[in-house]
Amino acid sequence: MIRICSLFVIITAVVISPVVTTNFYAYAVQAIWRDYENMKDLVNDIRNGNKDDDNLDWDKFRDSSVYKTENEDIRDCIDLANKVGGKLGDYEIVRCFDNANYYKEKYTDEKGTKNEQDASKPQEVNQSQSQQEVNQSQSKNELDVSQTQNSSDVNSPEGCDSSYPDICISITSAKLSCFDIPYKNFKVLLPDRHEFDSDGDGIGCEG
Repeated sequence: MIRICSLFVIITAVVISPVVTTNFYAYAVQAIWRDYENMKDLVNDIRNGNKDDDNLDWDKFRDSSVYKTENEDIRDCIDLANKVGGKLGDYEIVRCFDNANYYKEKYTDEKGTKNEQDASKPQEVNQSQSQQEVNQSQSKNELDVSQTQNSSDVNSPEGCDSSYPDICISITSAKLSCFDIPYKNFKVLLPDRHEFDSDGDGIGCEG
């Protein structure tokens, strides 16, 4: 009977021991602050490498005396670090202890930089739109000039073919011959579209 009881105790110890050890280790890791009464001593040991935990149990830490006895600015900094990172690391506690505004300044700067970038985008768009408007305006002006020139060519003396400066042959007319016009012995310049100067001596429809 004694042997059976002893065997039972040994088996129980073997089974329970790893569980207890594991739980104790987890508690020790998650509660690196448990041997401290103030944050200053905890921060010193974290700096020295004596304490290390990149994922502290936030709920337990904020209920600790180390956290509660610290000033409000440092607590607010640690709160922000936990919220932004989704977890709390020991290095974040050190940063907040050294500079209570560390994370506030960091994320304000990042937001400000982002706002400046966002603000530059509309300016780039506006510049692009302005360039497009200038190009469209230039194209419109060129079209208007072209249309004006075409209108002048058709409806005014300036619409006469410059190859025949002494007479007026419309530049829009179909190809003509000397039999189609009432003019004789007029000056012809190149290009002679209607070929009035057949012998190339600069005089058209000689006769």
